[in-house]
Amino acid sequence: MADERLTYSIDAKVIDPETNKPMPKVAVQLLGSNLEFYPETQNVEVNKIEEILSNQKEIINVMNSDKLIFGIYWNKESSPQMTRTDAAEGLVANVGVDGELVRNDFDRMPIFGEMHEAEDEYGNRFTRIPKFYIQKTGGKNHLIKRVSKTRYPGFYLPWLFWDFEKNEELEYYDHGKYKGSLSADGKLESKFGTIPTVFRNIVQFRNDARNNNDANAGLTGYQQLDIHAQDVLETLIHIEFATLNSQSVMQGLVSGAYSDSHTITLTEQGVNRAVVSNATAGQFVVGQSISIGSSRGNTSVVHGRTVTDINVVDESNQEIVFDGDPIDVTEGNVIWSSGWRNGFSADIAASSGSIGDNTSGRYPCMYRGIESPWGDLWQFVDGVNINDHQAWVSKDANNYASNVFAHPYEKLNYVNATSNGWVIGMGLDNKHPFANFPTILGGSSTTYYSDHYWQATGQRIALVGGYLYNGSIAGLSYWDLYFSSGASAWSLVGRLLKKRS
Repeated sequence: MADERLTYSIDAKVIDPETNKPMPKVAVQLLGSNLEFYPETQNVEVNKIEEILSNQKEIINVMNSDKLIFGIYWNKESSPQMTRTDAAEGLVANVGVDGELVRNDFDRMPIFGEMHEAEDEYGNRFTRIPKFYIQKTGGKNHLIKRVSKTRYPGFYLPWLFWDFEKNEELEYYDHGKYKGSLSADGKLESKFGTIPTVFRNIVQFRNDARNNNDANAGLTGYQQLDIHAQDVLETLIHIEFATLNSQSVMQGLVSGAYSDSHTITLTEQGVNRAVVSNATAGQFVVGQSISIGSSRGNTSVVHGRTVTDINVVDESNQEIVFDGDPIDVTEGNVIWSSGWRNGFSADIAASSGSIGDNTSGRYPCMYRGIESPWGDLWQFVDGVNINDHQAWVSKDANNYASNVFAHPYEKLNYVNATSNGWVIGMGLDNKHPFANFPTILGGSSTTYYSDHYWQATGQRIALVGGYLYNGSIAGLSYWDLYFSSGASAWSLVGRLLKKRS
């Protein structure tokens, strides 16, 4: 291959046969076999291209896509929209609803297009994310994020791609597709069709994830979602969609029915329905999960049933029909939305999108196979401990422990914001660039990061994303640094990860 003299036109136009418009030049390397070329200048030898072209996006590199850089630039003004840079310039990224087919140029790009489903020996399903490197630089009036499969100067390797025992890089890690559920023998799972397990704290979920490890069987590397995985996900999403406002891309499940006024109007025994007022029925959708109890958040009657139908009973009432064994319901019981059953993304044709719609907030979203990256249920984020707004982080999941503020945890060089509010700016410690927490507040649901922030003094843990009743304050960058390590609730969940063994 090295001896071949490949030639092509520097200024060739690459025409998308569907739109009859020029495609981004970076796409040539992956789409060339399906496109028509219209040369406008003389051909030159491949080995002279870099001497002629100074901008990476102008290089049509059919032999080494690993060298490409994809980036975004933000001027830190109030608009959350960012500018695509490097090989991302000119690319289009759309999301779909249900079976809708949409254009997303990143589906054919390195890193993004290489993410795919993987399954382990337990039957857990993951999105496999290939190794890449990140660069983050910022100043008073700018923020730049860039990724590449090549380690350029100033780029760092996310610690999920590092084996601390062998001191070598790992080619990928597996990110749980689904919210965590618990097996009969106490293992945290990522499995299709399950109801997410809740009412457990971060320490319990950490141990549940580690219970998957079996060195004798060659099964190692299991952990729960951590700060390094969140860094990977946030960076990829920001670059792909070129906005800090994740809910402008997909709302996520953030407007679920959750009120003590949503009461059952008819007492019945041995049924699979809840009769409610027309107004209450209008707050629920087929396919969602519901729970019933004495008040919202209470599961004394039942937890985690799936709504299969909603029908008219009479002029004032409707029935919400659900799956599972028949139960007894009592007039005055409260019916409320709970964490969506895992596996809904099987009905989404696009690489990212939602079922139902992307805008109402009543349906969950999915990013490249990863369900509910925000909304639905809060997610515990391991590897972070906070003491009076000062965050400490750890690199190695084997060392994760709550309420530790000394080695092997390391203190960030900035202090988190000390009040609640909309986020304007995030901290950036160049020695720990993977940990970015809110430091400047004052925005809104449509400006800057467009996400909220929640905090408290004392020793705290980290959660991210928001839950099904947060509305516009939820999102990819909604950090909850309020709860202690012993906190558990119906709205808090773990997620399984696995580093390559």
